[in-house]
Formats: sequence, C-alpha cells, structure tokens
Amino acid sequence: MEKNFPNYRVYGDYETDFSLHPVHLDDVNTSTQLNNWAIEPHRHDDLYHLAYFYGGDGVLYMKGEALSLKAPCFCAIPAGDVHSFYVEQTIQGYLMTISRSYLDELLESSASCLRLLDRPSYIHGEKSFFALIDPLFQQLKSEYTARKQARELIIRALISLVFSYLSRHEADNDRLSAQRSAEDLNLWYYRQFQNMIGYSVAEKRPVSDYAAELRISATHLNRVCRAVAGKSALKVIHDRLISEAKVNLAYTFQSVSEVAYKLGFDDTSYFSRFFKSHTGVSPSVFKARVRKPD
Repeated sequence: MEKNFPNYRVYGDYETDFSLHPVHLDDVNTSTQLNNWAIEPHRHDDLYHLAYFYGGDGVLYMKGEALSLKAPCFCAIPAGDVHSFYVEQTIQGYLMTISRSYLDELLESSASCLRLLDRPSYIHGEKSFFALIDPLFQQLKSEYTARKQARELIIRALISLVFSYLSRHEADNDRLSAQRSAEDLNLWYYRQFQNMIGYSVAEKRPVSDYAAELRISATHLNRVCRAVAGKSALKVIHDRLISEAKVNLAYTFQSVSEVAYKLGFDDTSYFSRFFKSHTGVSPSVFKARVRKPD
C-alpha cells in the first residue's frame, strides 16, 4: 500500500499562511517534545528549512540517508525533499521554515546563494563556521520573538548573512572559483531543467525533449549541467530517479516492483540493475538496511 507523505506548512499544520508571514522559527526542543521527540517523514513543497542544533543529539533522515545531528550541526533542506527527525530529549536548537519565493527574491543577486536552494547542506562540528552561525541564530530568535520596530528588515539581513556564510563555506569546501556572469545563465537553465525533471521523472523523456522546451540544443544543455553540477544532463535525470526511488523504498510500504512501476520501469529486473549500478546495492538490500531508530 502506498504511503502519501504529508505536505505541511509547518509540521502538523496545513494552514499557516506563508504569503503573509514568510519566515517561521521554532525551538527544536519544544516542537519535538510535543511530538514525542520525533518528526515523522513529510515534505514542504514550497518551503525551505534551515536547522541549527547547538546541543544534544539525534538523527536526520533525508532521501533515505541517515545523518547524525550531534551538536553542533547545521542542515539546509530544500523545498520538496522528504525528511524526518528523531532526537534525544537533550536536543537544543532552532528550525526555521522559509517561503521559497521569499528566498528567491531575497537572494536573487547572488548566484552562489541561489544554488544552495536546490541542494541539501549538512555541516557538522566545524568550529569556525559555527562561530559565525551561532550568534546569527541567537539574534534571529530574539528578533522573531520580540517583534520590535524594523523586525522584518533585521530578519531579512540575518537570513542573508546565514546564506552568505553558508555559500562561502560550500565554495571553500568545493574549491569553487568566483562566479562569472555566464554561470548565472547556466544556473537559470539548470534550475529550470531540474524543475522539469521533477514533474516528469517517471516519463523517461530524452534529454533532447527537455532541451527543446528550454529552447536550447541537447549539447548546450549538457554543457550547462557539466558547468553547474559536473555531470551530464542524462546523469542529472538518473540521479533524480535514484533519489525518488530511495525515498519510496525508505519511507513507503511499496514493494520493489511497485516502486519500479511508479517510476516508469516496466521490468523490475532492469530497475534493480539500474538502481544497483548507481548505488552499489540492489533496491531490496537498500530497503532492508533502512531502519527507523528505536
């Protein structure tokens, strides 16, 4: 039986209007305690998460992968990604939920920051990074709860600083060169391509179809993908297929054959070979390894 993942505004709530209040900040200990220290698998299709843990421990599951939340730890979760938390009662930190459209507008002048919105980030134990991030989140908490004059402006500035430091960190780790103006256009094409894949991942559309929809050649789209992500357009499509397969294998009661059919594979054996060629394990082995912590 297929399990549908709740698409919340904030966890457990379908009603919060992010068009009026695009930023929501929760105390992690308080919010998880209300749910018996567990945030079950869910997604936010147009909302982005920033999570900062400065005390305690736990586990984050994202796309079938388990990540330690042993403090200090910072996570960024893109809109639409299925995720869950299981934490100890000693957990301390903040979970910020932000409208994706608000971030698109806030960060539009920075290609490197915009790139962060489409990929998860996970930073653990790096003292220099947390020396910068900790005071920003403490001030965000203060501004969010105090509701003083110029509150919205200050919150925008603090969120911009968080993304600026995160962008620098990612650039340092990846040894990225300074962005050129041509890369901004590449990034736009790449983000449009990713959105198209998300709506048609099971349709097995060829790269040329996506390229035609973008009004560029398949060769150009391949160059864009290699420039932005370091891989071909076909590899981008395959990676998205694998990501969706992992989510369904990890978080639903579907069999391997049901997941294969859902993702457009008529032959379960071919799906198993495809999955293993990209992950090193078969879908059945991957599904068996995923276990909810006690």
